[in-house]
Amino acid sequence: MEKRNSSIELLRIISMLLIIIFHFCGRAYNLFSPELLTNNNTELSKLLFHSLGQTGVPIFMFISGFYGIKFKYNRLIDMFIQCVLYTIVLYSLSCLIRPGLWNTRIFILNIFGPSTLWFFYCYVVIYIFADPINDYLNGLSFKKFTAIVLLLLYFSIGLWLMKSSALNVFSLFEFYIIARYTKLHLYTKINQYAVWMVIPSIVLFLLPVFIGWHFNCIDKIQPYVNKYYNPFILLICITLIISANEYDFYNKCVNKLASTALACYIIHANSNFPNFVQPFFHFKEYSIPRILLVSIGIYLFCFIIDMIRQKMHILNPIKK
Repeated sequence: MEKRNSSIELLRIISMLLIIIFHFCGRAYNLFSPELLTNNNTELSKLLFHSLGQTGVPIFMFISGFYGIKFKYNRLIDMFIQCVLYTIVLYSLSCLIRPGLWNTRIFILNIFGPSTLWFFYCYVVIYIFADPINDYLNGLSFKKFTAIVLLLLYFSIGLWLMKSSALNVFSLFEFYIIARYTKLHLYTKINQYAVWMVIPSIVLFLLPVFIGWHFNCIDKIQPYVNKYYNPFILLICITLIISANEYDFYNKCVNKLASTALACYIIHANSNFPNFVQPFFHFKEYSIPRILLVSIGIYLFCFIIDMIRQKMHILNPIKK
């Protein structure tokens, strides 16, 4: 069995940590509030760190597209079971902690857990059709594939300029296709330069935030930065993944941690999960080291929970 490149698996872990940072820092410092996020008095470090968290989902999806998802029926069932199980369990435990939360209608809605996790159900849709998508893309000529990528960029940039929400299948599908294009047609052309482009790509992505903050017009710029349709995110994804792919090493612990990244998303992004970790992310002062420690702690907590589920074979009769 081929061993996964641990540098890519480490990048997968980092992408999930960025997602956790984006979600929990947003809650801790109320950065999901349009008034605060676009407030010219908001600290620069908050804005920069929050914006960097926005790159987590694109990086995670780019990894899937770069290597190509291989559909496995058992894996699909396992993902679905995880989602429903964790959603119901987290809601039930939340009701034990706060009995006033119980509502039969909400409990029934929790049975349809994937509907509350936009990334998960969009990912599942692409996962189901991954094989025919890969076959089609692999058979395209460079010219046709380039035309498709340009068309997708045309649509996404238009949506970006309109500040449209990107929490949908189209945004993930765009990342997946451009990642496949990167692997099949860009990789050999830029792989030796990619590592030198990582820092400039990140700086280019964050530069508008600094400009907006410096000139007191963050309320005009920030809504464009924190969008998955932001084309500068693509540069970060492309350079990071090519660089990670070039540095090949193997570490069993890293790969094991990365194997539960999707489960980590399902658990931590659940609307009931904050009931258990709320004391840890309502910080009195902004501290990047503490943010990192709490985010790593949340990831490890989710990892342990999913390992326990696997060891106990809870609703997991199908072997992977």
